[in-house]
Amino acid sequence: MARLIYVPVLHSMAEMGAAAPAYKAAFIARHGAAKWAERCAAFDAIWRSIAEAIKALRLDLPRVKLYQDSLPVCDKESELVMDLAAQGSPNHQLLESLMRGGATLMGTESPALLVDEYKLMQSPDRTDAKASALLDARDRFIAERIDQTLGEAEVGVLFIGALHRVARFLPARIKVDYVAIRSDLPHGQEQPGM
Repeated sequence: MARLIYVPVLHSMAEMGAAAPAYKAAFIARHGAAKWAERCAAFDAIWRSIAEAIKALRLDLPRVKLYQDSLPVCDKESELVMDLAAQGSPNHQLLESLMRGGATLMGTESPALLVDEYKLMQSPDRTDAKASALLDARDRFIAERIDQTLGEAEVGVLFIGALHRVARFLPARIKVDYVAIRSDLPHGQEQPGM
């Protein structure tokens, strides 16, 4: 039986790209600079907690495959991860560290579906129903990708945003374990990418 470790993630400012400055400005305008600093500290604490939880699993990294939310199946997966790690993404820094330990990075998402999502986010015709259908399509693709690439004696680690529900589309041959992450974020503060 294959095993998949399901890790809920918060997306960082580095992952937001060009939208990051506007998000930060809007947050500060609404909540103030002190709340921004508090939010950043809590965010860092959550990522430290995720890294510690992964380390505590004592995985045999050469038998581990890494799957990442929004990482397209392409020939440049490692370069994309290294670029975001260099920009300060704690998620991608953790991926980079696991890769150095011998884990294998896997392209995870359909490039076409990621483009469709980007277009939908920009569209005035966006509806919750369209967004939900697209998220389901992405989750199905991710589950199929994991099923096709994760061998029986292997362990996969899926770093995925909280709105995703990939596990419901996985076959029974893949045992799913969830990593519980301590949340130090004040209630009611929205997260980028969530």
